[in-house]
This record gives sequence, structure tokens and C-alpha cells, in this order.
Amino acid sequence: MALPAFLEDLSAEAYFSTNYVVLDFETDTSHGDFGSAVHDDNGIVLASWKHGECSTVHSHFGSEFEQGELVRAIEEADFLVAHNAKYELMWLVRCGLDISDVLVYDTKIGEYVLFGNMIAGDENGLPPRSTSLDMCCKRRGWPIKDPVVDVLMKHSINPVSMPRRWLQGRCEQDVVSTEKLFLDQRALLDRTNRLTVQYTRCLLTPVLSTIEFNGMYLDETRVEEEYAAYTEKFDKLSAEMAALTEGINWRSPLQVGEFLYDTLKFPEKKNRDGTPKRTAKGKRLTDKQTLEGLTAKTAKQREFLSLKASLGKVGSALSKNLEFFVGVVREQAGLFMAEFNQAKTATHRLSSSGIGLKFELFDKIKKVQFQNLPRAFKRLFRARKADWLLCETDGSQLEFRIAAHLGRDEQAREDILNPEFDAHLTSGAAMEDMDYDELRELYLADDSRAKAIRTNAKPETFKPLYGGKKGSKKQERWYEEFARRYSGVAEAQQGWVQEVLQSKRLITEWGMRYYWPHARVSQSGYVNVETNICNYPVQAFATAEIIPIAVVYFWHRVKEAGLEDKIIIVNTIHDSIICEVHPDAVEAYKEISIQAFTRDVYNYLEVVYNVIFDFVPLGVGITVGKHWSEGKEESYDIPYDSFNNGETAA
Repeated sequence: MALPAFLEDLSAEAYFSTNYVVLDFETDTSHGDFGSAVHDDNGIVLASWKHGECSTVHSHFGSEFEQGELVRAIEEADFLVAHNAKYELMWLVRCGLDISDVLVYDTKIGEYVLFGNMIAGDENGLPPRSTSLDMCCKRRGWPIKDPVVDVLMKHSINPVSMPRRWLQGRCEQDVVSTEKLFLDQRALLDRTNRLTVQYTRCLLTPVLSTIEFNGMYLDETRVEEEYAAYTEKFDKLSAEMAALTEGINWRSPLQVGEFLYDTLKFPEKKNRDGTPKRTAKGKRLTDKQTLEGLTAKTAKQREFLSLKASLGKVGSALSKNLEFFVGVVREQAGLFMAEFNQAKTATHRLSSSGIGLKFELFDKIKKVQFQNLPRAFKRLFRARKADWLLCETDGSQLEFRIAAHLGRDEQAREDILNPEFDAHLTSGAAMEDMDYDELRELYLADDSRAKAIRTNAKPETFKPLYGGKKGSKKQERWYEEFARRYSGVAEAQQGWVQEVLQSKRLITEWGMRYYWPHARVSQSGYVNVETNICNYPVQAFATAEIIPIAVVYFWHRVKEAGLEDKIIIVNTIHDSIICEVHPDAVEAYKEISIQAFTRDVYNYLEVVYNVIFDFVPLGVGITVGKHWSEGKEESYDIPYDSFNNGETAA
């Protein structure tokens, strides 16, 4: 099976065809979650669509098993237009459509691309911008949705219960508004050289729809063991805290205040005039922020703060993750779902939201997202089939390589190409004011202090890529060394800063635009948005452009190889994908990973963005194991020349 035409002939010009379908669904929301297709007890109530610029709007009341006319229209079209198209695509899967052959234009994402980082707002008072269809229309002075039906929807009235005439009117108006918005966005995106960015974002949408259907699977035995261990630890720490505090009621500000300030003798925070800071009613401060700001000077104070920190860490692990996990293995057969957000973050990389579940074991609804899972709990995940493997592929040192490319930094390239170079030893040596070779020799000799230096330096190593300049003396020593060592990167970042100060925006080499209308420089030279300016181009090119491109190609190449029943993507996190893989398909998984994460990316960047990524090689790391993140990583660097010479993945 070949790749779809829109990947064989890469061009955002495809969006100028008049052979498109604009679609909107109204759904049965019996399960909740806005009528999500992942729940079997939700269903389609009504489909309204328009085929091409000159056609009228068609509407059909019926379930997902009764939408054959719509499916045929989409199969005959060059692309599909929808607002929040991931939602429609998931329902189309239930209608029987093969969405891997569907090119999408999502008007929600189109608005996101036009606004850039401003969609998320900022700390300087710029409010977040909504990408809802209503708000997109309102900004343009166009009619909005039927207010009566909208009120019913927002008050969780199931569309099944609404008058059909009202529902059809709303659905058809959404189709008309979505098409009008598409045409308006397309013109502006094309005029400002951002239609290619929209193309990339939308190519990912069908892949995410599939991943959300797949969900992730937890290992029951490991979850139960981890839950029991953390519960025991929490009970032990709670008993120690009760003994230390003599059983005070933590919900009583009076008792907490007496313990903190009278028993432990913590000094109260002071106002500028030296008087103690108090509540509006004159009570001593015992809020969370005050507790987190306490500094220990006595042994008893240190004991309390240490115990409080340990208790908080264990309690957080239980409440935010393990209680959900144990509920899933006991009541959901180990499988849970989450959803991806394509139009939320300032940098434009994906984020994730959990889907809430109510367990008999707990009073409150709990949920966990697919991203930002604690590293310690990755080992709790396995493939849903007992004999399968859980494999992960990521872009090796991707953000560092992006920075090297953007800054044309010779030292960074030399370090990336040197297999013996260790970035964390470099930062560690600078932080400790040591010679790199001396520290490396100690580390290779298994010296415990050298190992600790390297471990402690890890969080700081690439922080300068994200604008890190201030910190402790050790941190600043490394930040200064980074700017000296990687002068090309530092100069590129400062160039971005100057561009923003002059124009209030930054246009990247791939066409994405970021805006900082409040950017200003103080008399001392401090730029209020410098951290974000330094961060966004690096993080965005890596995780909002390159990784989505790789994930798209990986998904399509798995199908091209006829392996969609043996290689199943279950998650994507910033710079990686996680897959359940049949043992017989492991070698194919590796080959497809290498091809998708390197050669396919080189080709896409050159054809779509006119970016030749030849300064440093793209790399890929592949881990294969029974559980997530368990197994030895295999690393491959694939230079641009191998793509340019037409070589295939080994």
C-alpha cells in the first residue's frame, strides 16, 4: 500500500482545490465528555455537510451506521474542513471511513496558527484567546450560533432531547460559518506564508484521533504493588507528622499558627514597616504559600519541613496518579483514555488532558493525562496483549540539535558529532569550576562524587536554550560558559530578542510567527520576555514541527507496510512516540522509526518549508521492553546526505 497522495505530493496548495467537504456533527451525549466518540454509549444524531463551494448544505438524522452518503462524499473530496476536526474524524472512524486517506483543514487550528503564542495569553496581561467557532466568527463580525440551542448545550442538555428543527438549523449554520472561516483563514495564512504551518498541524490530526481511540494500558500487578507501597509510606509519614505535631487539625488556622509560630518558633513574615503580615482579620498566616516559604534554622524546624516535604510528595503521587491507576486496573480492566489538545500551548507543541473517571473506590472524579507523567511511574505501563512489547522512539538531543542548526554553531556541531562528548559532564564541570577532562576521568572510573555532579547538572545543561541566565553562582557559571562555548546559539538568540524589541514579533525560518506586544527593555538591559523569545523557536521547531512530521510519517509507513495490526501508537509525548509492538514486528518498527524520524523529516522540511537541515544530523533513540522505558536504548544518527543520496533505513 502506498502513502496517501498528500504525502507523496507534499504541498499546502492542496487547500486551494474546490473539491472539499465541510462537516459538522451533533451527537448523543449520554456518556458526557461532549459526545466523544471514545464512549460507546454516545452516538451521532445529525450530520450536516457541504460538498464544494457551490453546493447546498445536506443534513441527515441518523446514527454512525447510517451516514453512507456522507462517507462517500468525503472519499470523493480532496480534503475535509471542520472546526476541531479531531472530533469529527473520530466519529468518521465509527462511520467506517479510513481516515488515513483524509487530508484535513481544521479551522480551530487555523485560528491558532494565526494567533501564534497569543492564543495562550501571557504574564504581562494579555488574556488568552478562544478558538471556538463562535468567537472566531464574532471577531470577524459574523453571525454566531443560535443562542437558545447554545444555552441548552452549555447546560448539558442532550441534543437527542432538542427539537430537530432547532438542531438542524444550528448544525447547518455551523457548516456555513466553518466554510466562511476556512476561506478567510486560507487567504490570510497564504498571504503571510503560514499555510504550510497549518498543513503540518492538520496532517497530525488523524493520527491523534487514532491514538485517542487506542488508550494506554496499565500492568495490574505493578500498579497494585506501587499503590500498596505508597499507601504504606503515606500512613507511616502521617503517623510521624501526627506525633510531631501532637495531632493538630490542619484545617484549623488557629492550631496550625500556634504550632508554627509558638511551638516551632518560625518567625512570621514582615511588612515593610516591620509589623507581622496577617490576614484581613488579623490572624497569623498559615496558607499554602506561607508554608512553602518557611526556612528552617533549628533541628526541629528542619525535621518538620523535611517530613512535610516527604508527606506532600507521597500524597501527591497517590492523589494525582496512583489512585487513578488503581481505579483503572480494578474497574476499567487496565485501559484508560486521554485526549490531545492541538490549539492550546504558546509554543504550539501538543498538550494533553485526562478524561475523568468516577471509581467506586474514591469519592471524587479522577483523571490522568497522557503527557507529563512522572518518570517513576512509566514502568507501570505495558502492552495490553501479554506477549507484546512496549516500545518508545524519540528524537535524540533534538532541541540541542535544533539550536545548533538555528545558530549554525560550530562547537555544538562538533560536540554532537563526537560520540564521547557528554553534555552533562560539561555543565557539571563548569558548575563545580572543574576541568572537564578531570571530571570525565573520575566519572569513567565510577567515582561517586563525579556521578552526583553529573546527575545534579542534568536539569541545568540545556536551560540556556530556554533563556536561563539567572540563578545560583554555580548555575550562572554554567550559563556564562554555555554562552561562551556555544556563541552561535547565543548570538542567534540575541538576534531574536532584538527583532522582537524592534517589531514585537518573531518570524521563524519555517514561517511560524510569535508575538510579544508587551516586549520592552529596562535601563539596566533586562528584557521582560527574553526567556520566551529564546525558548519558543527551539522548542517549537523540535516538538511542534519535527516530531509531528515524524509521527505522521511513522503512522502512515506502518500502514504502508501492512503492519497496523502489529504496531500500534498509543501515545506521543513532546519528542517521542510510544507503541505496542508484536515481537515479530520489532525490526520493522526500528526501520520505520529511523526512516520517519530522520529521512522523512529531512525531505518534508526541504519540500514544504524550504529548510535544508544539513548542519547537524537528526538522531533517533529506540527502546524496546516489556514495560515503558525499560530496555537498553539503541541510538542512530542519520546524516542529511543519506537522505539526499536516496538511501533507505538500515
